[in-house]
Amino acid sequence: MSVPEVAELGPSDADVVVLLHGWPAGPHIWRRLAPLLATRFRVVIPTLRDPDLTHQADAVGSLLRERGKERFAVVGHGHGGGVAQLLGLRKPAPAALVLLDPIAFDVGPPASRDVDDLIERGSVEFADLPQTDRDAYVAFGTSTPPPAALDLTPFVPSMASWDFPVFLLWGEDDPFVPVEIAERLGDALPGSTLGLVPQSGHHLLDDAFDTVGVMIHEYLRARYQGAPHGHEGVVMLQLERRPAWVDLAPYMEEEGDPTAPGPGQEVGPLA
Repeated sequence: MSVPEVAELGPSDADVVVLLHGWPAGPHIWRRLAPLLATRFRVVIPTLRDPDLTHQADAVGSLLRERGKERFAVVGHGHGGGVAQLLGLRKPAPAALVLLDPIAFDVGPPASRDVDDLIERGSVEFADLPQTDRDAYVAFGTSTPPPAALDLTPFVPSMASWDFPVFLLWGEDDPFVPVEIAERLGDALPGSTLGLVPQSGHHLLDDAFDTVGVMIHEYLRARYQGAPHGHEGVVMLQLERRPAWVDLAPYMEEEGDPTAPGPGQEVGPLA
């Protein structure tokens, strides 16, 4: 088991949030989310290079134990979302989990080693991605072996009993892990919330950061820290189903109001 390189930012005494990247993007995928979260949390960013995802989960668990962190939240993207699921099966389990287009069941991003192609197809906004960001992704992908395939299906029955909140965010145009997997994973996790992000691909943080960055921050603030809303109103989010903790009654518009949510939409606060 290799020891991962680690970057940390944010107040040293704040609640811990671990960010687990996928391949080939690497930790550069967190370049905007990490500073946003660091305004409230202690952000821990391991660089995951071991191709064995189980070893990666072992390494992250050891890292947290060494720091004496028994309470933490995890945000995982792609393969990092698979590592996050493995951490959810261990003790201590995360206090909250956010999964961005993660691998799930026996489905993951393609095993292709064509880093340039994977990066280009991963984002619908690739044409607008600065060259420095493309170069950072390519540098990681070409210097790090792709993760080995891992079938997470045998763990699903245990995941169904998770008692911590799980937020699934998925790009509707993800070419690698399709929305059908999002729906299956949402059904497998009864207490989860599933948000589908339109006009976005696998790299949600490139395609829709202004939307999902705030959602992740607010979700962790509310569901991990239990902090109340600092403003009036609700956060609008398209969901596949209403999670058990949402009570729509206080927010429902009068019947027939054209502003009321339409079919396939739900409204819910993040607190």
